[in-house]
Amino acid sequence: MRIFIFVLSLTLALTASAYDREARIKQLMEAQGLLQTFNQQLELAKIKNHEDGRQILDQVLTQLNPPAEFQARFENAYTTFIEKIEAPWTAQEIVEVWSQHYGSHFTNGEIDQLLEYYTSALAQKEVIASRQALKAFTEHFQNARKPILQEALSEYIEEMKMIARECKCSAPRSSQE
Repeated sequence: MRIFIFVLSLTLALTASAYDREARIKQLMEAQGLLQTFNQQLELAKIKNHEDGRQILDQVLTQLNPPAEFQARFENAYTTFIEKIEAPWTAQEIVEVWSQHYGSHFTNGEIDQLLEYYTSALAQKEVIASRQALKAFTEHFQNARKPILQEALSEYIEEMKMIARECKCSAPRSSQE
């Protein structure tokens, strides 16, 4: 009976310790500003996806000049595309996965030291500066990528149109026709 009580006590202590460790790691992630940073990155990615998708749609519409009925279909295809590429996870879910991988590299004592640092005024200033720098950094390279994407997209569309003209092939008939 004593062995059972000892094992039960040990199990409860380890469970409480693991929960406490997880809570401290999550507190550290919050102090590091990761939830806000990941939210910011998800939002920037969403904006970029819309911009890129819209650019492709606009390029296709100006190159093909389809009638209104087909413009609506192209618009629906764009909307479907945007819905399909949107991240299916939240920033909170990203933080939870991050904390699992990140926390495994530190002892409880080190996590406590990191918490002490990241809750200091200097570290909080660094967290804010890093988030602002990351946003500007991301926007810098997105803007630098725009002309590269535009040129490649134009060339791609022209090549596809040329292949379509040379092919002179029609879509296969469905078995229902």
